Amino acid sequence: LCETNTNGNVIQRLQRALKRENYNPGPIDGILGRETLAAVNSYQKDNGLASGQLTIATLNKLGVSQ
Repeated sequence: LCETNTNGNVIQRLQRALKRENYNPGPIDGILGRETLAAVNSYQKDNGLASGQLTIATLNKLGVSQ
């Protein structure tokens, strides 16, 4: 996922979606920081997705549109 697709609005929606799924992304601040990345990685592993970075497949599975 390139930086142009990961603006603050998308990251906030990602953080809210992770929180809804009971993964702690840290503050809902639109910043793709350490806590958010850790939550993404846990979500990916738990759902059989490629892990290590934010992917479009992860956003789609969480229902977050770019």
